[in-house]
Amino acid sequence: MRFVVARRAPDDSAVPRVLSRAAARPVDVGAAVATRRFDFRRAQTAWTINGRPYRPGVPLARPRLGTAEIWRFSSDFHHPVHVHLAHFLVLARNGRPPAATDGGWKDTVDVRPYEVVDVLARFAGHRGRYMLHCHNLEHEDMAMMADFDVV
Repeated sequence: MRFVVARRAPDDSAVPRVLSRAAARPVDVGAAVATRRFDFRRAQTAWTINGRPYRPGVPLARPRLGTAEIWRFSSDFHHPVHVHLAHFLVLARNGRPPAATDGGWKDTVDVRPYEVVDVLARFAGHRGRYMLHCHNLEHEDMAMMADFDVV
């Protein structure tokens, strides 16, 4: 980022030593009430989740409001997986601890070709129908998405 200053003025600004402190990572995997798998891949001529093309109104999951679940994302291609409503923590990549860049609450996780990413998703806020999908524009356009109902 570059700033262009258009006039002269005294500069009394200062960058703090610490910008913010991340909250302790509350990873209580034991709090997960279910484990679900979502496999993102191309099947014949369509981009699918769990081998199924998108079917509006046919949910692939029904998590309960106020619970947490482990969701395992796998892929055959690069898929940035976006989950509506549910924030999550990345628990593992291919069974190994996540990278520093995976820290903090997320709503999108980058799943690389033939990678398996485990996340702990929280379902808080509201009941209703939500969606998870690949954020690659071409894959979204080809309906690489699925509904889930928070009940």
